[in-house]
Amino acid sequence: MASNVTELVWYACYGSNCSYERFRAYLEGGSPRGGNHVHPGARNASLPVASGPITFPHAVCFSGYSKGWGGSPAFLEHTSTVSGALGRRYLITREQFEDVLTQENRLDAPIPVDVHRPVGDRQLVCERPYGQVLTLSPIDGYPVLTFTSPEPPETRTPGPPSAAYLGTLGRGLAEIQPLDADQIASRLLEASGIALGWDHASIMKLIVSPEHPG
Repeated sequence: MASNVTELVWYACYGSNCSYERFRAYLEGGSPRGGNHVHPGARNASLPVASGPITFPHAVCFSGYSKGWGGSPAFLEHTSTVSGALGRRYLITREQFEDVLTQENRLDAPIPVDVHRPVGDRQLVCERPYGQVLTLSPIDGYPVLTFTSPEPPETRTPGPPSAAYLGTLGRGLAEIQPLDADQIASRLLEASGIALGWDHASIMKLIVSPEHPG
């Protein structure tokens, strides 16, 4: 099937975009709660057609530093694992996916992506923090795509995320995953980097009481 800007794909996310409110900033433009970067938005500002939970065949780790959030952001590891990270998927257009990818990498021109690669394929689309696109197993007949760093993030020095970032991620998972806050906090603690700044009780507080960030 020929690729076109309106064909639908699942964007699978594992970081702050798990929050629907936060993800909308990439489509509609603006600054998400807790962040300090203003996003231009997508060329097509329509909201996702559908949303659902996903479990990745890879773990997540936290490293580097995001000026927009004030801490280490999440990256999907390159090494496969049986019990992977929890996430969320949004059914959006190919053009919207490309615009989200472009904004994640703080670039001006849209990044073209081949959405019909084989499962497990990795596309290097730019030499930026989230410059590698990974194709996952299709869901409901639609391609499933995510992105991470070109180099294996698990080889970098881990660091803790900020309260704003971790809280946004945790509450996003609570919106879509069939788990309670206690279970989500336990799963988040499995990610490399989080335990350097957070424990189970403080993560729980971020999820259930966002006005008191740890």
